[in-house]
Amino acid sequence: MKIKLTPFTERDIERILSWTKTAEFLLIWSGPVYKFKTLKEQLKCDLEFAEKNQKRFKMFSVIDSENLTLVGHAQVTIDSQNDSAHISRILIGDESMRGQGIGLQIIKSLLEIIFQKLQLHRATLNVYDFNLSAIKCYESAGFKAEGHLKENNKYLDRYWSTIPMAILRSEYLKV
Repeated sequence: MKIKLTPFTERDIERILSWTKTAEFLLIWSGPVYKFKTLKEQLKCDLEFAEKNQKRFKMFSVIDSENLTLVGHAQVTIDSQNDSAHISRILIGDESMRGQGIGLQIIKSLLEIIFQKLQLHRATLNVYDFNLSAIKCYESAGFKAEGHLKENNKYLDRYWSTIPMAILRSEYLKV
């Protein structure tokens, strides 16, 4: 399957909600910002913000380019002062589609926007240390770990650790 990124729209929200069946899964793909009970409202609010602040915040729908169905989601926050972008909230909604290289296609498409279109210097992201398939995907795209934030997010009675990762434009051009 080949994917393409298109602007996220309000009609995509219901599909995101249908994929996000538990608070734990939401935390895995979105980090601690979104809350399970208010996800719909938060997505609408973020979409409104993205539409008003296109130079600072972008929301994408991941579309199967063959049958034009929504298969995922991604976001990018741009720091123009530092010529950098932070990739977040990567989601491949249908479990049966995970492990097929879609995540790598999403990351490569985002990096193309960040480094080719926007001409930024650096891209970053955060990943939970237990999400080994995501870590492998990001490393395949050229990202490198920049540390290990031990037990920095709490979920119920557990603490999750985060690995910040980054890639520079010069590294991207070599991959």
